[in-house]
Amino acid sequence: MRLRVDLANPYDIDIGENVIEELNTYLKGFYPNSKILVISDDYLYKIHGEKLEKELHGFTFNKYILKNGEKSKSTENLIDILEFAAENEYRRSDLVIAFGGGVVGDISGLFSSLYLRGLDFIMVPTTFLSAIDSSVGGKTAVNLKAGKNLCGAFYQPKKVFIDTNFLKTLSDYYFKDGLGEAIKYGMIRDRSIFEEISKENVTKSYPNLPSIIKKCLNIKKDLVKEDEKDYGIRQILNYGHTFAHAIEIKSNFKISHGHAVALGMKIMVKYFYEDFYYEFVKVLEKYDLDYDIDFDTEDIIKICKVDKKSREDKINIIIVKKLGTCEILKINFNDLRKIYENR
Repeated sequence: MRLRVDLANPYDIDIGENVIEELNTYLKGFYPNSKILVISDDYLYKIHGEKLEKELHGFTFNKYILKNGEKSKSTENLIDILEFAAENEYRRSDLVIAFGGGVVGDISGLFSSLYLRGLDFIMVPTTFLSAIDSSVGGKTAVNLKAGKNLCGAFYQPKKVFIDTNFLKTLSDYYFKDGLGEAIKYGMIRDRSIFEEISKENVTKSYPNLPSIIKKCLNIKKDLVKEDEKDYGIRQILNYGHTFAHAIEIKSNFKISHGHAVALGMKIMVKYFYEDFYYEFVKVLEKYDLDYDIDFDTEDIIKICKVDKKSREDKINIIIVKKLGTCEILKINFNDLRKIYENR
């Protein structure tokens, strides 16, 4: 199946089993004379690197392999990739392939936006989370010591290949990372996503998984079209994320993004949608996404103050009071403190 992100420079998202096998034809059609820079991580490349390299037959390419994990999304690695590209004489006619999960996609996109003031890049997400979230929409970033995604840019890919076969090799923990984000889409826009995840047993081999991915991306691409630079309605995609980013940092990234988003949503549901709290937690428990956190309130609020949705002494938060709908609410940090302490 194919979706189109309809921006000033539109691009396609191809979804399905074995879509990676279309990559070589795509490259020959659009980048026949380009040198390719593959950015990936060590864990993923050991498992799937040969599949990608098969599609690069006939092309000159180099690999930059990051260590797997959120800590690789750093300014130090960003600078190192820039130096690597310069040393290997990459030109503006060349191409970047981001082959991996959200960390790889985020740093690859930011590198592509910076090097020579812009290289084309394509996304090949290999996790459920990156397939429905970071691979589409143009948000690129690395982390700073003060918080997540504080150094970044908006830079859209030229193409996205989502091969669902890659998702079958994920650990259960990281597959459930994606479920945390999928639940978010159900909460804010399409209740059928939440209801399906609630009623069915959504696993790596779930036959309707491509349909869930498509539903999530339909929501995202429409919001990106309406608000590409995240000044307004696109912010609803950050439901649960304000606390989630702080939870990730305080756990030293032992709690990964999708799990943290689930916990962030749980806090919001308890405060703003109490009648739904039991049903929501029941779904989290079903997929091992619910556990207790006890991070210091002031530590959490300090991290939230550098959230990109904060302005002076206020912050935009996303609230859900009815399944499938949401709103943006501007509050002060004392109110945010009360919400966290109510958990």
